[in-house]
Amino acid sequence: MSTVKNEKMIIIGKSGSGKDHLMRELIKKGLKPCVKYTTRPQRKNEIQGVNYNFISESEFQNLLNGNKFITTQNFTVTPYNKDPEIWHYGITKEDFEISKVFIMTPGEFSNIDKETRKKCFVVYLDIDRVVREHRLFKREDKNDSIKRRLDADEIDFKEFNDYDLKVNDPEFETDDIYDLMF
Repeated sequence: MSTVKNEKMIIIGKSGSGKDHLMRELIKKGLKPCVKYTTRPQRKNEIQGVNYNFISESEFQNLLNGNKFITTQNFTVTPYNKDPEIWHYGITKEDFEISKVFIMTPGEFSNIDKETRKKCFVVYLDIDRVVREHRLFKREDKNDSIKRRLDADEIDFKEFNDYDLKVNDPEFETDDIYDLMF
């Protein structure tokens, strides 16, 4: 196992860009992952406490009211043939302190204060939409529209430019990213 780095790595990327893949590879290198809290439905093959901490709306509100989050974000989605829903995501302050690698959206990242930002290495996975769309179709996500997610990403990332490393190669090497994390 490699030597554990001292700073935190934040992975930011559009849907299907390889965020989870990069996270899994960094965990193998000894970086402790942060597991977000969310109220969204669990997807096929996701594991409670590994991919996300899936919690109820009231549990999320209790954490929010208790000022336990360092960052949160809400998404309004309209699942196929259903009424719109609001899905909440959050990273607790405690988890931020003990973790080394995070997946965040631009919205979540924008809530991080400047001093905390200085201690983070931000990797932006900016992978071509066609590649990402193909990956999402292969995953067969049924609880959210792929087109809606891809279109929303175009808006969410339009002005995103606060990163330390931008990766465009869909076949990126995890070791190269890890080695640059200083």
